[in-house]
Amino acid sequence: MCDLFALSAGEDYSAPKSLPLFAKQARKNMDGWGIGYFKKYIAFIEKSAEQAYLSGRIHDSFQRLARVVNSRVILCHVRFQTSGPVDECHAHPFTLEFGGHNWLFAHNGKAPTVEDYRTSGSPIEGVESDSARTFEYLRDQMNLHLASQPRILPTLFEACHQSTAQLLKDYPGHYNYLLTNGWVLFAFTNHRRFMLLRRSRKLEGGLLLTTLKRGLSDENWMRVAKSTNRQGLLLMISGTDIIYRESL
Repeated sequence: MCDLFALSAGEDYSAPKSLPLFAKQARKNMDGWGIGYFKKYIAFIEKSAEQAYLSGRIHDSFQRLARVVNSRVILCHVRFQTSGPVDECHAHPFTLEFGGHNWLFAHNGKAPTVEDYRTSGSPIEGVESDSARTFEYLRDQMNLHLASQPRILPTLFEACHQSTAQLLKDYPGHYNYLLTNGWVLFAFTNHRRFMLLRRSRKLEGGLLLTTLKRGLSDENWMRVAKSTNRQGLLLMISGTDIIYRESL
Protein backbone atom coordinates (compact mmCIF):
# COMPACT_ATOMS: atom_id res chain seq x y z
CA MET A 1 0.00 0.00 0.00
CA CYS A 2 1.13 3.59 -0.67
CA ASP A 3 3.13 5.42 1.97
CA LEU A 4 2.92 9.02 3.15
CA PHE A 5 5.41 11.52 4.56
CA ALA A 6 5.04 15.05 5.92
CA LEU A 7 7.39 17.59 7.41
CA SER A 8 5.89 20.51 9.34
CA ALA A 9 7.95 23.34 10.81
CA GLY A 10 7.62 26.90 12.07
CA GLU A 11 9.92 28.14 9.31
CA ASP A 12 10.98 27.06 5.85
CA TYR A 13 12.80 23.72 5.82
CA SER A 14 14.25 21.35 3.29
CA ALA A 15 14.43 17.59 3.86
CA PRO A 16 17.74 16.30 2.42
CA LYS A 17 18.00 13.52 5.01
CA SER A 18 14.45 12.33 5.67
CA LEU A 19 13.03 12.37 2.12
CA PRO A 20 15.70 10.02 0.63
CA LEU A 21 15.29 7.71 3.64
CA PHE A 22 11.54 7.71 3.06
CA ALA A 23 12.02 6.80 -0.61
CA LYS A 24 14.39 3.98 0.27
CA GLN A 25 12.23 2.50 3.05
CA ALA A 26 9.04 2.79 0.95
CA ARG A 27 10.69 1.20 -2.11
CA LYS A 28 8.13 -1.64 -2.29
CA ASN A 29 5.75 0.97 -3.73
CA MET A 30 6.88 1.10 -7.34
CA ASP A 31 4.18 3.05 -9.17
CA GLY A 32 5.31 6.66 -8.93
CA TRP A 33 5.93 9.44 -6.44
CA GLY A 34 5.18 13.08 -5.78
CA ILE A 35 6.48 15.89 -3.59
CA GLY A 36 4.33 18.90 -2.70
CA TYR A 37 5.46 22.15 -1.07
CA PHE A 38 4.69 25.87 -0.83
CA LYS A 39 6.33 29.09 -1.95
CA LYS A 40 4.64 32.10 -0.33
CA TYR A 41 1.66 29.80 0.33
CA ILE A 42 1.27 28.91 -3.35
CA ALA A 43 1.25 25.13 -3.77
CA PHE A 44 3.75 23.43 -6.07
CA ILE A 45 3.94 19.74 -6.95
CA GLU A 46 6.50 17.65 -8.80
CA LYS A 47 5.58 14.09 -9.75
CA SER A 48 6.87 11.09 -11.63
CA ALA A 49 5.46 7.72 -12.72
CA GLU A 50 8.94 6.21 -12.20
CA GLN A 51 10.18 4.49 -9.07
CA ALA A 52 11.51 6.74 -6.31
CA TYR A 53 14.16 4.13 -5.42
CA LEU A 54 15.58 1.55 -7.82
CA SER A 55 18.69 -0.66 -7.75
CA GLY A 56 20.17 1.09 -4.73
CA ARG A 57 19.68 4.57 -6.17
CA ILE A 58 17.31 7.43 -5.36
CA HIS A 59 15.56 8.88 -8.43
CA ASP A 60 17.60 11.90 -9.59
CA SER A 61 14.68 14.36 -9.51
CA PHE A 62 13.57 13.09 -6.11
CA GLN A 63 17.07 13.53 -4.72
CA ARG A 64 17.30 17.06 -6.15
CA LEU A 65 13.96 18.09 -4.65
CA ALA A 66 14.96 16.73 -1.24
CA ARG A 67 17.87 19.19 -1.29
CA VAL A 68 16.26 22.29 -2.81
CA VAL A 69 12.62 22.37 -1.64
CA ASN A 70 12.27 24.96 1.11
CA SER A 71 8.84 25.09 2.75
CA ARG A 72 7.10 25.15 6.13
CA VAL A 73 5.15 22.06 5.08
CA ILE A 74 6.38 19.35 2.71
CA LEU A 75 4.27 16.35 1.63
CA CYS A 76 5.49 13.24 -0.13
CA HIS A 77 3.65 10.19 -1.45
CA VAL A 78 5.16 6.99 -2.83
CA ARG A 79 2.50 5.12 -4.77
CA PHE A 80 1.35 1.54 -4.98
CA GLN A 81 -1.38 1.37 -7.62
CA THR A 82 -4.82 0.28 -6.40
CA SER A 83 -6.97 2.34 -8.77
CA GLY A 84 -6.29 4.32 -11.91
CA PRO A 85 -3.37 3.81 -14.31
CA VAL A 86 0.31 4.12 -13.51
CA ASP A 87 1.03 7.63 -14.77
CA GLU A 88 2.18 11.00 -13.51
CA CYS A 89 -1.38 12.34 -13.16
CA HIS A 90 -2.36 9.66 -10.64
CA ALA A 91 0.67 10.25 -8.41
CA HIS A 92 -0.03 12.33 -5.30
CA PRO A 93 -0.16 14.98 -3.91
CA PHE A 94 -3.08 16.72 -5.61
CA THR A 95 -3.90 20.41 -5.30
CA LEU A 96 -7.15 22.39 -5.16
CA GLU A 97 -7.93 25.97 -4.19
CA PHE A 98 -10.68 26.73 -1.68
CA GLY A 99 -11.34 28.83 1.41
CA GLY A 100 -8.89 31.42 0.16
CA HIS A 101 -5.95 28.99 0.16
CA ASN A 102 -4.09 26.55 -2.04
CA TRP A 103 -4.33 23.05 -0.56
CA LEU A 104 -2.26 19.90 -1.00
CA PHE A 105 -3.68 16.42 -0.38
CA ALA A 106 -2.14 12.94 -0.28
CA HIS A 107 -3.95 9.74 0.62
CA ASN A 108 -3.59 6.02 1.02
CA GLY A 109 -6.19 3.44 1.83
CA LYS A 110 -9.03 1.72 0.05
CA ALA A 111 -12.42 3.37 -0.39
CA PRO A 112 -13.92 2.21 -3.70
CA THR A 113 -17.41 3.58 -2.96
CA VAL A 114 -16.20 7.19 -3.01
CA GLU A 115 -15.22 6.80 -6.67
CA ASP A 116 -18.92 7.36 -7.45
CA TYR A 117 -18.82 10.87 -5.96
CA ARG A 118 -19.30 13.70 -8.45
CA THR A 119 -18.35 17.18 -7.32
CA SER A 120 -20.40 20.26 -8.09
CA GLY A 121 -17.17 22.25 -8.20
CA SER A 122 -14.00 21.94 -10.26
CA PRO A 123 -12.81 18.32 -10.49
CA ILE A 124 -9.21 17.12 -10.49
CA GLU A 125 -8.83 16.70 -14.24
CA GLY A 126 -7.68 13.42 -15.73
CA VAL A 127 -7.62 11.46 -12.47
CA GLU A 128 -9.97 8.54 -11.80
CA SER A 129 -9.27 7.31 -8.28
CA ASP A 130 -10.74 7.14 -4.80
CA SER A 131 -8.06 9.58 -3.64
CA ALA A 132 -9.06 12.33 -6.07
CA ARG A 133 -12.75 11.91 -5.26
CA THR A 134 -11.98 11.97 -1.52
CA PHE A 135 -10.16 15.30 -1.89
CA GLU A 136 -13.03 16.77 -3.92
CA TYR A 137 -15.55 15.56 -1.34
CA LEU A 138 -13.62 17.10 1.56
CA ARG A 139 -13.20 20.36 -0.38
CA ASP A 140 -16.94 20.57 -1.09
CA GLN A 141 -17.95 19.76 2.49
CA MET A 142 -15.41 22.14 4.03
CA ASN A 143 -16.58 24.93 1.72
CA LEU A 144 -20.14 24.45 2.94
CA HIS A 145 -19.02 24.69 6.56
CA LEU A 146 -16.64 27.62 6.10
CA ALA A 147 -19.24 29.63 4.17
CA SER A 148 -21.36 29.94 7.32
CA GLN A 149 -18.61 30.44 9.91
CA PRO A 150 -15.84 32.99 10.69
CA ARG A 151 -12.51 31.77 9.30
CA ILE A 152 -10.55 31.14 12.48
CA LEU A 153 -8.45 28.12 13.37
CA PRO A 154 -10.98 26.28 15.58
CA THR A 155 -13.57 26.68 12.81
CA LEU A 156 -11.13 25.28 10.23
CA PHE A 157 -10.55 22.24 12.44
CA GLU A 158 -14.29 21.82 12.95
CA ALA A 159 -14.86 22.08 9.19
CA CYS A 160 -12.33 19.32 8.53
CA HIS A 161 -13.59 17.20 11.43
CA GLN A 162 -17.24 17.36 10.36
CA SER A 163 -16.39 16.86 6.69
CA THR A 164 -14.35 13.76 7.47
CA ALA A 165 -17.09 12.36 9.70
CA GLN A 166 -19.60 12.89 6.87
CA LEU A 167 -17.21 11.23 4.42
CA LEU A 168 -17.09 8.10 6.59
CA LYS A 169 -20.88 8.09 6.82
CA ASP A 170 -21.51 8.59 3.10
CA TYR A 171 -18.59 6.57 1.75
CA PRO A 172 -17.29 4.05 4.32
CA GLY A 173 -13.76 2.86 3.70
CA HIS A 174 -10.15 2.88 4.83
CA TYR A 175 -8.62 6.35 4.77
CA ASN A 176 -5.28 7.85 5.70
CA TYR A 177 -4.79 11.37 4.44
CA LEU A 178 -2.63 14.45 4.75
CA LEU A 179 -4.20 17.83 3.95
CA THR A 180 -2.43 21.19 4.21
CA ASN A 181 -2.70 24.82 3.15
CA GLY A 182 0.90 25.60 4.09
CA TRP A 183 -0.20 27.11 7.42
CA VAL A 184 -1.65 24.02 9.09
CA LEU A 185 -1.45 20.30 8.42
CA PHE A 186 -4.34 17.87 8.95
CA ALA A 187 -3.58 14.18 9.35
CA PHE A 188 -6.38 11.62 9.53
CA THR A 189 -6.22 7.86 10.05
CA ASN A 190 -8.81 5.15 10.48
CA HIS A 191 -6.82 2.09 9.47
CA ARG A 192 -3.02 2.59 9.60
CA ARG A 193 -0.89 4.16 12.29
CA PHE A 194 1.07 7.29 11.65
CA MET A 195 4.51 7.53 13.21
CA LEU A 196 5.48 10.96 14.55
CA LEU A 197 8.75 12.50 15.67
CA ARG A 198 9.51 16.05 16.84
CA ARG A 199 12.93 17.72 16.58
CA SER A 200 14.93 14.74 15.42
CA ARG A 201 18.60 14.65 16.36
CA LYS A 202 19.47 12.70 13.20
CA LEU A 203 17.06 14.07 10.60
CA GLU A 204 15.42 17.47 10.10
CA GLY A 205 14.38 19.51 13.12
CA GLY A 206 10.65 20.00 12.44
CA LEU A 207 7.82 17.60 13.07
CA LEU A 208 8.02 14.45 10.92
CA LEU A 209 5.06 12.20 10.15
CA THR A 210 4.99 8.97 8.13
CA THR A 211 2.99 5.79 7.60
CA LEU A 212 6.16 3.68 7.64
CA LYS A 213 5.79 1.27 10.54
CA ARG A 214 9.10 2.01 12.26
CA GLY A 215 9.51 5.64 11.30
CA LEU A 216 12.62 6.77 9.44
CA SER A 217 15.29 6.51 12.13
CA ASP A 218 16.11 4.62 15.31
CA GLU A 219 14.80 7.47 17.48
CA ASN A 220 11.76 7.49 19.73
CA TRP A 221 8.94 7.76 17.17
CA MET A 222 5.45 8.00 18.64
CA ARG A 223 2.62 5.82 17.31
CA VAL A 224 -0.47 7.84 16.40
CA ALA A 225 -3.53 5.62 16.15
CA LYS A 226 -7.28 5.87 16.56
CA SER A 227 -9.02 4.56 19.65
CA THR A 228 -10.33 1.05 19.07
CA ASN A 229 -13.94 2.10 19.62
CA ARG A 230 -13.77 5.13 17.30
CA GLN A 231 -14.08 5.64 13.55
CA GLY A 232 -10.78 7.50 13.22
CA LEU A 233 -8.42 10.15 14.58
CA LEU A 234 -7.85 13.66 13.22
CA LEU A 235 -4.83 15.81 14.07
CA MET A 236 -4.31 19.49 13.30
CA ILE A 237 -0.64 20.46 13.33
CA SER A 238 0.91 23.92 13.21
CA GLY A 239 4.67 24.11 13.05
CA THR A 240 5.89 21.42 15.43
CA ASP A 241 2.78 21.48 17.65
CA ILE A 242 -0.34 19.30 17.59
CA ILE A 243 -2.91 21.97 18.34
CA TYR A 244 -6.01 19.76 18.03
CA ARG A 245 -6.40 16.01 18.35
CA GLU A 246 -9.86 14.47 18.31
CA SER A 247 -11.42 11.10 17.60
CA LEU A 248 -14.39 10.78 15.27
